[in-house]
Amino acid sequence: MSSENFKAPSQVFRWFEKMKSNYEHTVNAVLNRFEQYNEKQQARLDEANNQHIENLKVAHQQQLEQSQATIAQLQSDIGYYKQQISQQQNSIEQLNARYDAVMTTFLDQKKRDIEIEAIFADEDDSSPIEFTLPLESVEETELSITETINESTIEIDDELAIKLYKEALQYREQAQLDDAIPLFKQAAKLGCVKSKGALGRAYFLAEGVEEDPSLGLAWLITAAEQGLPQAIKRVEHFQQADPELFSKAEQIKTTL
Repeated sequence: MSSENFKAPSQVFRWFEKMKSNYEHTVNAVLNRFEQYNEKQQARLDEANNQHIENLKVAHQQQLEQSQATIAQLQSDIGYYKQQISQQQNSIEQLNARYDAVMTTFLDQKKRDIEIEAIFADEDDSSPIEFTLPLESVEETELSITETINESTIEIDDELAIKLYKEALQYREQAQLDDAIPLFKQAAKLGCVKSKGALGRAYFLAEGVEEDPSLGLAWLITAAEQGLPQAIKRVEHFQQADPELFSKAEQIKTTL
C-alpha cells in the first residue's frame, strides 16, 4: 500500500474527530447556555415566587391586623352599646320609679283634695251634726269652748260682724274671692265665729288665699272652741286623720 493511500483515511479520521469535537463543543455550549438560561429563569421564578409569597405574607398580616382592629372596634362598640343599654335601662327604671312616686303622690293628693272638698261640701255652718269623738274628747272640747267664751273680754259688734260676714259670703258665692277674704278677716276680728270657719275653709281650698292647711285648721279650731258645729266636726276629723297637722295648727292658733 502506498503512503498516499495510508494518509487519506488518517486525514478523514482527524477530520471526523475534529468535527466530533466541534460538535461536542457546540452541544456543550448549547447545553451550558440552556442550563444558564434555566438557572436564570429559575432564579427569576424563585425570586418572583419569593416576592409574591412575601407580598402575600404582608397582605395577610395587614388583613389580619385590620381584622383584629375591626374585631376590637366591634367589641368596643358592643361594650359601649351594652353600657348605653344598661344606662338607658337604669334611666327607664328611675323614670318609672319617679313616675310611680309622682303618680302615687298625685293620687294621694287628689284623694286628699277630694276628701277635703267633701268635708267642706256642706256650706251651712249652723246645721246640726253627729259627734264621733270619744266622750272624754267631747267633754274636753266643751270645757275648752266654755273657758274660751268665759275668758273672752272683747266686746263684739254683732251687727257689723254679721253684715261683713254676709257681704263676704255673697262675694264668695259670686267667686269674687279676693273681695271676700278681707271681709271674712274683718268679721273674724270682731269675733264672728262663722267668719273664722269660712277662713278655715278658704285656707284649705285655696279660695282667695294660698293653700295652707295648717292655718286653715287653726281657724277651724278657734271656730270650734266658740261652738260652731261644722267647725267642731271638721276639727274632729283632722284630729283623728292627721294628728301632726292638728298639732301644728294648735301652735298656729295662738298667733291668731
